[in-house]
Amino acid sequence: MTSSGFTIHPECCEVFNQFKSNCNKPTHDFLVMKPDKDKVVLDLCPPLGESATLEKYKNRENPAYDRMVDYLVEHKCRYAFYIFDVNTADGRRTKVVFFTYADDNAKAQEKMIMTTSKTAVEKGCPGFAVKIQANDRDDLSYKTVLEAVLTSK
Repeated sequence: MTSSGFTIHPECCEVFNQFKSNCNKPTHDFLVMKPDKDKVVLDLCPPLGESATLEKYKNRENPAYDRMVDYLVEHKCRYAFYIFDVNTADGRRTKVVFFTYADDNAKAQEKMIMTTSKTAVEKGCPGFAVKIQANDRDDLSYKTVLEAVLTSK
């Protein structure tokens, strides 16, 4: 248990470790977690490729990313992990990105819970390369996050 009183459900750690260790061949489109009482639990982890089959996303350039963003914005306060796999001039980069999303319009108590439970997620799911704190859809734009990925070490 962390000093905030929040713990992370073991299933979150198991699924994250599988997701991270297979980042060159991911098992899921993305992972979303949420605080629930005194634990952080899995909320959504669609199998790889599922997002591209959904009518709303099937003709998009980044269907899984777009679905994740829509889900985060709709639910206001969530954590997420996404694998960016990009080609750069010096070779291919694969990076696991950790998102903390607390919508500007969320209730103050929801934002406070996100702040106090974040440490449990970071400790339970180590090994991500980039952290993104987002408060609205613009903060989650693919281009903005991609720039952060490309400039990270």
